Amino acid sequence: MKATVSANFKKYAKKTIVSIAVFAVTYLFLLFFAVGVTFLFGWLGIQLFLLYPSFYTGIACLGLMATGLTVLFFLIKFVFASNKIDTSHLTEITQEEEPALFATIYYVARTVETNLPKRVFLSSDVNAAVFYNSNFWSMFLPVPKNLQIGVGLINSTTQQELIAILAHEFGHFSQRSMKVGTYVYQANQVIYNMLYRNESLDNTFQSWANATGYAAPFIAISIFIIKQIQRILKKLYTYLNLNYMALSREMEFHADEIAAHVAGSQALADSLLRINFASSALESVLAFYDQKTKENIKSENIYPEHQFVMNTFAERHQYLIENGLPKIDLTTIRKYNKSKLNLENQWASHPSDEERIHALSQLNISKDKVASDHAILLLSKDAQITKAISDKLFSTITYESTPSALSLSLFKESFTAEFRKHQFDPMFNDFYDNNEPILTDIADNNEKETDLTFEDLFSNQKMDMLYTYASAQSDKFMVEAIVEGNIDLKTFDYDGIKYNKKDAPQVLEQINHEVTTLQDQIKESNKQVYSYFLNLAIYQNRKDEFLQHYQEYANAHEKHQEQLRLHNQLCEGTQFIFVTTPFEEISDKLKALQEPVSLLRKKLTHVLEQPDLRLQFSAEALPSIQKFIDNELVYFEANEYISENLEVLFTNINEYRVIIDNTYFISKKNYLQFMIDLEKSMEILTPVK
Repeated sequence: MKATVSANFKKYAKKTIVSIAVFAVTYLFLLFFAVGVTFLFGWLGIQLFLLYPSFYTGIACLGLMATGLTVLFFLIKFVFASNKIDTSHLTEITQEEEPALFATIYYVARTVETNLPKRVFLSSDVNAAVFYNSNFWSMFLPVPKNLQIGVGLINSTTQQELIAILAHEFGHFSQRSMKVGTYVYQANQVIYNMLYRNESLDNTFQSWANATGYAAPFIAISIFIIKQIQRILKKLYTYLNLNYMALSREMEFHADEIAAHVAGSQALADSLLRINFASSALESVLAFYDQKTKENIKSENIYPEHQFVMNTFAERHQYLIENGLPKIDLTTIRKYNKSKLNLENQWASHPSDEERIHALSQLNISKDKVASDHAILLLSKDAQITKAISDKLFSTITYESTPSALSLSLFKESFTAEFRKHQFDPMFNDFYDNNEPILTDIADNNEKETDLTFEDLFSNQKMDMLYTYASAQSDKFMVEAIVEGNIDLKTFDYDGIKYNKKDAPQVLEQINHEVTTLQDQIKESNKQVYSYFLNLAIYQNRKDEFLQHYQEYANAHEKHQEQLRLHNQLCEGTQFIFVTTPFEEISDKLKALQEPVSLLRKKLTHVLEQPDLRLQFSAEALPSIQKFIDNELVYFEANEYISENLEVLFTNINEYRVIIDNTYFISKKNYLQFMIDLEKSMEILTPVK
């Protein structure tokens, strides 16, 4: 199949070829240098021993030879390395087992005009990929490729969409120009191996050190030379990768075009828009069963449950159902993302979904015949293989006793109850998902009447305001990073205007003004809501009840803010553990942590004393919490971290955050539910006109 090769593709392909050439020349220079060092050190060692034969000059001779050979080995060890993909979590299938699915795969391969995969595997997730075991010789010898298809993906696409996704994956290997990417990838792997995969070298140095103390100076010389080579390679790694990432993004557009020719632009666009949604739904199913581990309950089959959760989420967000699957369009995605900032991520291997969908719409390739049936129907015997994949996924979990399988009907009942438990009433139109109805000047709102209706207060326009505010906050964070030099770029776009890096402070000032304006608008909206419900309460003779509910919520909010300050103090105070820190500084920072850790211990002790709160802790976490409360743990001793105790500390910090968030959520929901009760009571009291 012939697909258009864009000017950008050609440009970046040329740049990557130049990158490969630069890499080859640099590598050959380093290799000749290493050979020269090996011969030089060997000659010096032999001459030294011949001039002054003794035990010590013999050691020096061997040490110099070993140093030269070590440097040489460092530069050629990648030839013997291989990257073998672990397939233990995958399930291989054959044409005899799944004839309909294989017929689809064969059809796509023939249409794309590429080779058939050597082996086909099913995974549990929402994904598809072509993979192969690679080594240095893969650049010169043909390597058979394997296909991996996620059952979660099959479960969340139509047959036409699955064809489009498979065509995209096969498209990466269908064009001769695509081989450039393979060469760049292998060159990249070579550098990565020399920079970060040095276990064999470290073991060699350790063996030398264990064998004799005389090895120390020669190890130091080897390490010094290798470090200098690595400094050169790191710069080359950055140069090569930036060009490779640019080419990779163009390769995605190219593969998308091939997929559009095979299955149509719309099929691939629809699948791209649904994949993240479907993945989130599957993760929600797995999270549900993660909480059921302590009850020794597993899934009967996660894929019918996955389908149910997708439809539940679709109903909650008012998505259309088309061909049995949620229909998500670009307008829906844009509703949540109001960002005005556009940064070109030079390290991104894929374009954004929006960029890809825009490119597909420009192609505008349609197909007369579309296979709109659910892709899961391609699997044989009523998709029995999905149960095997589901069982394999749960076989990796450790249960206290043999788990029982939850039926689909019980899952629906239990999941729906849990889902509603952690949601605010849909009448609020998600207005309070990321908005706290707290007032700083409540006295000014006492019985102030408003002409706004319930629908006005929680309209889509109000939600747009909140989404715009969230995006403005995100833009502010990113531009602050540009100002502070944490993001390296020359130009960026904001609100459709291109700016140089030096203009970032000016743009930040503009964003700060927008954030302040939106904050004022949100505060005003919260005042209007408060006045509306206060007047409803007065009309229904429930003013004192409303004020009590608000005050209980306000107290919970203030308490939660105090608890968050402790949590943030602990998180910030333990950051040094994750970076290289001098021993003396570690001791000082741990001393500074004693007070907040002691306070955390008191807070958790108080929580455990309350049976209803104690039940919110997972069975796995309770022993760790009890150990933390009962002991003054030592986290650093004899110049080493005590990993077991640190794990206990971090478990308690995380569990504390979970418990304070859950407790606050309940208080907030109680207040909001009382507001809903007032509104529904008003509907009963007000006669229909």
